[in-house]
Amino acid sequence: MNTNRNKSIAERIDGFRRYYARQNERPLLGFYVGGEYPLHRYEAAKSLPEDRLLRADDFEVEPYLDDCDRLFALHEECGGDLIWGEGAFWGIPWVEAALGCGVKASHLTGSTRSEPPPGFAGPDSISRFDVNNPWVQKAIEFTEKVANRSNGRWPIASTLMRGVADLLSALYGGQEFIFRMMDRPEEVKQTAEKLTEFFIAFGQSLLEHIPLFHGGVGIFCYCMWVPRPAIAYQEDAASLLSPQLYERFIAPCDKRIAESFSGSFLHQHSTGFIPVDSYLSMNFTVMEMHIDKGGPCAEELYETHMKMLEKKPLLIWGAPSDKDLDWIFSKLPPQGLAINTIVADLQRVQKIWDRYIG
Repeated sequence: MNTNRNKSIAERIDGFRRYYARQNERPLLGFYVGGEYPLHRYEAAKSLPEDRLLRADDFEVEPYLDDCDRLFALHEECGGDLIWGEGAFWGIPWVEAALGCGVKASHLTGSTRSEPPPGFAGPDSISRFDVNNPWVQKAIEFTEKVANRSNGRWPIASTLMRGVADLLSALYGGQEFIFRMMDRPEEVKQTAEKLTEFFIAFGQSLLEHIPLFHGGVGIFCYCMWVPRPAIAYQEDAASLLSPQLYERFIAPCDKRIAESFSGSFLHQHSTGFIPVDSYLSMNFTVMEMHIDKGGPCAEELYETHMKMLEKKPLLIWGAPSDKDLDWIFSKLPPQGLAINTIVADLQRVQKIWDRYIG
């Protein structure tokens, strides 16, 4: 087993193939240097205006390509088992924007947020997916130009796509979608069905512009590779729901989305309600769970991690403490396990690699 931190792409692809086959002898380990918020991470995003809603034409793609080169070089300097990937700039809530939500930048937080469209009225306010929508066109432009800049150096990824619970929260506003579930259940069901169709069409349109990289694609900031065309998916707002509301309104949508793609990467936080049992029954290729700042530690998440590892490959992502890493490497089985650690600098990279890989 090669314990050298500087691995070729071919070696890393082989490691991923063994990971998905549950034949990896140790956990895959990779690194993510610097902050996790996109407006702080991408130099090109620092000029975005904060005093108005953003437009698709605020995003000139070429400056972001220079960021791609810089971030790719930084990842390669770190070494490890993971593979940096990039697609349409993931600091934009693409699906929400294409649905008509306003988008605002916050340089203080380093992220963008969406605002409900004026006069949103449930399913009648949701139009069919249109590839000529300016936000869809901009996402495709990003994807194609990033692929050209990569020139085979890194895999291309679908961008971050927020799921139906997140979209309902964006469209209705905050937690209002929960009250609508209780007060107007049929309206919310119809809205969720239309959002599911819109999401699937958007994801499929992006994949049409993503070339395969050793037979697979990347998963943007998570530095994962999936051995088939795949999307990245999240349902953060599901954490606000009861199990009953999730199963009634969101689970059928999640199941349909997972079945509509040949591969999918599921992002999860470790705080609030997480429908792990439902997700494990769906067609997700790989599951990711954050170790959140202020949330449960690795020891407290042991049963959840084990439950996921019994059925799916798992990525643990975040800035785990040494105590967390000691627990993960000593208690969790390596087969189907990957860890991507947020680190401040290369000194931390070397320390973690030497301690756990040798």
